[in-house]
Amino acid sequence: MVPPGNLKFAVFNFQFFSVFFFCAAEIFAVQVKDLDLNRPWRLRAIEFAGHEKLSARELADAMLTQTRPWYQFWGERPLFDPVTFGEDLERLRRLYESRGFYHAVISHDLTLDAERDLVRAQISIHEGPPVVVAAVDVKVQGVTEFPATLPIKSGDIFSEAAYQHAEIVLKQFYSDRGYAHAESERRAEIVLDSEQAFVNYDIVPGPLSFFGATTLEGLTAVEPEIVRRELAYEEGEIYSSKKVTESRDRLLGLDLFGTVNIAPSDTPGKPPIVPMVARVSEKEPREIRLGIGYGTEDEFRARLEWRHNNWLGDGRRIALWAKYSSLEASGGLTFIQPHLFSPRGRAFVALGHDRTDEETYLLQASRFNPRYEYRFSERLSGFLGYRLEYNHFNDVDDETIAALGGLEQTGLVSGPTLGLAWTTVDRPLAPRQGEVVTFTMTQAGKPWGGIYRFYRLLLEGRKYWSVGWEMILASRLRLGFADAIGAERRLPLSERFYAGGDNSVRGFERRRLGPKSAADDPIGGLSLLEGSLELRRPIWRELNGAVFIDFGQVVRRPFDIPVDNLKFSAGVGLSYATPVGPLRVDFGIPFQPPRGDRRFQVHFSIGAPF
Repeated sequence: MVPPGNLKFAVFNFQFFSVFFFCAAEIFAVQVKDLDLNRPWRLRAIEFAGHEKLSARELADAMLTQTRPWYQFWGERPLFDPVTFGEDLERLRRLYESRGFYHAVISHDLTLDAERDLVRAQISIHEGPPVVVAAVDVKVQGVTEFPATLPIKSGDIFSEAAYQHAEIVLKQFYSDRGYAHAESERRAEIVLDSEQAFVNYDIVPGPLSFFGATTLEGLTAVEPEIVRRELAYEEGEIYSSKKVTESRDRLLGLDLFGTVNIAPSDTPGKPPIVPMVARVSEKEPREIRLGIGYGTEDEFRARLEWRHNNWLGDGRRIALWAKYSSLEASGGLTFIQPHLFSPRGRAFVALGHDRTDEETYLLQASRFNPRYEYRFSERLSGFLGYRLEYNHFNDVDDETIAALGGLEQTGLVSGPTLGLAWTTVDRPLAPRQGEVVTFTMTQAGKPWGGIYRFYRLLLEGRKYWSVGWEMILASRLRLGFADAIGAERRLPLSERFYAGGDNSVRGFERRRLGPKSAADDPIGGLSLLEGSLELRRPIWRELNGAVFIDFGQVVRRPFDIPVDNLKFSAGVGLSYATPVGPLRVDFGIPFQPPRGDRRFQVHFSIGAPF
């Protein structure tokens, strides 16, 4: 038995050694210069504090010292290099300076886990007051035309990126207006005592310039005429760098070249006639493309395509393709003839057979769809085509036929189609700003023949805003009208409007929003209204988050916008950016779920919902 005095002494020693052991394992407020370089320290985490104007993601991206990716939890943590970390602290200071915070103070502490040789880096930031642009002065020799706006203006926090970009905008402005030899000089005076920046640009446009002859380099199998006809400029026109960029984009769009570079040739002086050089590197015109994916609605999907991008010369494109999913199995041939009637026009012909398996019907359709596409401007394009299709509907319940008052299950669709598209978005896969407006119209039956007689109109608009703090506000509105010409059975089931699903109103199952038969199968409607509001923001590196609210409804009456019976849903989404588009998961909750349906839906897809 231990005497009471000895017991107190033993408890004291236990507490003392426990504290000593803990302190030996964790050492606080150690600086880089005090680190034992003979030990193989590994990085456990990097934490930031005090930052307001820059996000933790921006700060982490500026550093070479990186933690182990969260998804590689099984891997070994990276070695901690004190020299690189010290340089990273200077990089952070320069980052703040480039954003206008010249008084930013960066300090650090290292917490050491001596038992496991781990380092936790804590970086504290005192941002201080920003430097504000007091004046922007632009001087141009011999020209009175100026850009309406610049990326930098009085009252802005001074930013090196905006300061440099403004010079590019000025040179681009004059280069687009015929001044191929425009030169510039920029100066910025930073007065730290008053936290002000005085910015100056001197522009020398040089002589008015004109396009000269274009020399082609790098061609072997592709005919020179294919390249020349894609040039957006002609010899003798006033020089425009915008037309040079458009020419490059056109050539890359042919899928015949791996690289394209169009630029003025190296000539001494500043000649008013600017000879051009187009350098290209050809790639194999034949290619095989394979794509696979997965979605909540169509489950596993795959597409296989063989393509020849210069079939029989003249830039003609022909492709054989097949695709499969739980909803659709199809195959066919497409043909494109560029530069038909005009450099802005092309012919597109599609021939194929589709098998579509929906909840309400199984459709077998053989299609022949020629159309003429025309690009009116950089933003506006359109097409005029013809639909010639033979449809056969199987597995249609008697309740569905009764709800529709009859149905033509087999017959020919014959009639014209028309479409227009206006787009100003900055990126096609994940837009950050701009808008897209599309309109399509189809009419079938008299006087074109065929058993189906109907018309169908669909208008959709999308708008994207950058609202600050790296957030994007995306919106969508879709409006559709259809009707049979004569009896309603003359309108194919596949041409009716349906709502609900991952590309429609999330939170509802596919096509479960709207009219249904006595067997609870969706039968679609003749008037459609859908819309979405979504706020998107990066979370960490390529991982992005979103919150959204969707609404929509379908009714059986034509030209009856269902604003008084809209159904709403809300939810959150996560997406991971990839080169082929974002991998996305949406969790949607309908405010009033249809009877018998789940009270929430999880939608998985590839690509932004809109």
